[in-house]
Amino acid sequence: MSEVEALLKASIAEMERILTSKTVIGEPITAGEKTVVPLLSVGAAFGAGAGSGKGDEGASGGAGGGFGMKPVAVIIIEEDMVRVEPVREGSGSLVDRVVEKIPSLIKKEIDEWEDRREEKKEKGKESEEKGGEGKGRGKERGKEIKVE
Repeated sequence: MSEVEALLKASIAEMERILTSKTVIGEPITAGEKTVVPLLSVGAAFGAGAGSGKGDEGASGGAGGGFGMKPVAVIIIEEDMVRVEPVREGSGSLVDRVVEKIPSLIKKEIDEWEDRREEKKEKGKESEEKGGEGKGRGKERGKEIKVE
């Protein structure tokens, strides 16, 4: 058996071990008279590769993979009723919503900072045009300017 075959078989065996019905149907959560069972969408990907050279030199191989899970629905079991409620798109966790807003918040802060910087520049230019009165400096020597 070649290295590639061994890597692929080991990867597939591990995926079979991990991907069970328990992966798709979450652990039931009971609160009072209600039980909620999460249903998950599971995705998996993997790859393997190997290379070889002449003789004992240059032989190598590797394998890697990843899994992703996303809640798609919940089963709600009550005393006299069972129902399935879908998890709506866009109703992600608070963390997901905050992470989505970070770029716009950063842009807003940068824009406000640049506006304040421009205002300071404009005030500085106006001050210089008026002879520096706003900064306690006068153009005429010996003239006292009171700055409050």
